[in-house]
Amino acid sequence: MPAPHAQAISTAARQYFTTQGIHLPMQWRPLGDLYPRAFTEPEIRTPATGPGSLFQAPTRNKYHTGAANMMAGHYEQYLDAVSEAIAGAIDKWMRLASVVAITMAESLGIWRPGGVSSPALAPLILAAAPRQTPGDRKYSQAIAAALGDHWQIWHQGLSGPLSYPGYTGAPMPNTPVPLITLMSAGEGALAPQSLSRAMQRCLNDADALHAVALFDALAHGFYTHFQVFKTSTLVTGVT
Repeated sequence: MPAPHAQAISTAARQYFTTQGIHLPMQWRPLGDLYPRAFTEPEIRTPATGPGSLFQAPTRNKYHTGAANMMAGHYEQYLDAVSEAIAGAIDKWMRLASVVAITMAESLGIWRPGGVSSPALAPLILAAAPRQTPGDRKYSQAIAAALGDHWQIWHQGLSGPLSYPGYTGAPMPNTPVPLITLMSAGEGALAPQSLSRAMQRCLNDADALHAVALFDALAHGFYTHFQVFKTSTLVTGVT
């Protein structure tokens, strides 16, 4: 079954980012009557930033709208690229992961915590994550490390019953079931607040501009479609 869809994660992250109402320049205040007269009419009547822009300009001055649009473009591209890296990494992880611990009781198999063998997710994310600038590199490393750690907490906590109708002792695959029917004590690790805080800890840079907004947005976008992923993904072939 497909991994979470990259564009869906990015779109949800962008939508959340816009709700934070970040203005550029930050904490700008009007500078008096002379300020507008320092610019030509076309310079102070540029198109306003729209409600869907990641960053808002406090005025229609071209230097304000230009800065907001430039930053919005960069962050949109980053969210698209890192969402693609996350979705691609989960797709690879799904192909390589396997269930290695099932306890049989007649035709019922009990999947216990710690029963998944898989590669680490963080290197799979980082291999495709944006690293064109020093800032992108730092953000990508923090996102990959946090998501990799919390993904492991989630999948190592998975447990639940699997059905094997007609089981007689010979190897046979389970009856396919949606992933969402299994429980995990580590589910909370992937919740938006938990995941965003982990990204911030991994970044370890309190002065990084807009890092909290970026991590909050990505964590919400990811978790929204992680729930869809669990519903649409079937657990199959557990012998």
